[in-house]
Amino acid sequence: MKLYLDCIPCFQRQALFATRDLEEKTRAEILRKVMNLLYNRKWNISPDELSQDIYELIRHETGIEDLYHEIKKASNQEALEFYPHLKERLEIIRQGEDRLFAAVKIAIAGNIIDFGPQIEIDLDKTISEVLGKEPGINHFARFYEMAFKADDLLYFADNAGEVVFDKILIEELIALRKQPFRKISFVVKGVPVINDAMLQDAQEVGIDRLPNLVFLKLGDGDKETGPRRRDDRVRQWIKDHDMIISKGQGNFEGLSDNRGVCFLLIAKCPIIAEELGVKKLDTIIKYDKR
Repeated sequence: MKLYLDCIPCFQRQALFATRDLEEKTRAEILRKVMNLLYNRKWNISPDELSQDIYELIRHETGIEDLYHEIKKASNQEALEFYPHLKERLEIIRQGEDRLFAAVKIAIAGNIIDFGPQIEIDLDKTISEVLGKEPGINHFARFYEMAFKADDLLYFADNAGEVVFDKILIEELIALRKQPFRKISFVVKGVPVINDAMLQDAQEVGIDRLPNLVFLKLGDGDKETGPRRRDDRVRQWIKDHDMIISKGQGNFEGLSDNRGVCFLLIAKCPIIAEELGVKKLDTIIKYDKR
């Protein structure tokens, strides 16, 4: 996905929020450097690439590795409180296709836990709304078909807290198939970006207890942090798996050029909504064929 001009002031607002607990003088200095970065960088890149550079700059200037650490921890705990209720809600749905559709909607509802866009985060309200409406783009029939055919699942996670809802979806996929995947590759962030889920977040909510699961990392291109989304290694991950699920806006921005990916998200910003041809806050189940 290309970078839109409206993304530029959004990045400035994100920098202000990320540094909200710092002294005003420090915040001003960081904002000037962010603005300088935005001015000097070529804008022929995707929004997620530019976002990563901005947060790398903020980490360097503040000396704080993860400015969203406490927010992410709180998001995980809040989402875990919903887990038993949502599992019970799925248990009363007897028809397998309907139950998986509900699980997909639950996973999408979790995408509201995002501190990048300027939106209200109300989990309870969002779950009810998402379960009660039809997606703006609905390729669920293809998703359902893939669930039975796939041996290997590649799952690009998005935010902390949201990973609880991802766990529910994967559990329902396994239950519907009546057998585990041969391999589940669960992709987290190798460096902090906004409130994106990292390895610790996924482990904290029990993703690591799913059968035949390995973790992969997206990062800044270094060996320790993982490749960027547009790296050839990521394209190879996609080729090596039968079913690919991409959660959230950032992953859509960076992976939308790939085929064979099922994108699950809420269109939380008008730019994403315009790109997808839907209304803001529409839910999306979008599959691009190979």
